[in-house]
Amino acid sequence: MAIFRADHYLVAEFEQLDLRSDGPKVLDALKMLTELKDLAMVTKKLEDKSWLEILGRIDVPAGSKAFWAMIKRDTTDREPYQLFVRFDMNAEGETIDEARKNVREWIEGKVIPEITSKIPVKTIRVAEPNELYMPDLC
Repeated sequence: MAIFRADHYLVAEFEQLDLRSDGPKVLDALKMLTELKDLAMVTKKLEDKSWLEILGRIDVPAGSKAFWAMIKRDTTDREPYQLFVRFDMNAEGETIDEARKNVREWIEGKVIPEITSKIPVKTIRVAEPNELYMPDLC
């Protein structure tokens, strides 16, 4: 089988969110996934806004890649989520569509259940890069 770049994103909004107590819950959920390695959480602050970032790597047979997540308090039209996770990864498949399907199934079957078991979620979905907000640059 061929190896394809099959990046995906997970976006979620929580019922209620307290960064100090709920951020570590998300980190704990992600630590339950054996494919995620070297996870660490850092607090960021800029212009009176604060958020948490979770950094690490994805260790899969198709190749180890980067992992990054952001947890923030507020939502906007441009960023209608409180949790944003980027799965920068390769996947095996006969075609790129099959590789993407495999990544989506892994996120929906393993990642989402871990997160929803630790913290109440209002909405959660998996998206490919072309399904996210794309600003008009012209």
